[in-house]
Amino acid sequence: MEILGKKWIVPLLIFLLFYETTTFSQLKKHLKVTSRGLSTKLKVLEALGLVEKIISISTRKVAYTLSEKGKETAQMLLGLAANITN
Repeated sequence: MEILGKKWIVPLLIFLLFYETTTFSQLKKHLKVTSRGLSTKLKVLEALGLVEKIISISTRKVAYTLSEKGKETAQMLLGLAANITN
């Protein structure tokens, strides 16, 4: 829970829940976060098993997606938010 309270963690999880697979540039653009901040948060989420890095060898592109654990966590956060607003 401590990690979820850190800046950009929840927006990253929610964004990836809705957009499923996205690139570093798209995340940076939509969340308006610095490259350094985004890189740090993605590494933390990867280490926790919430985000997976997908590397396409043929196109040399890197994308990010939620793992099953990440999807469950993001959906739980949406459920909490829905209960708070009701």
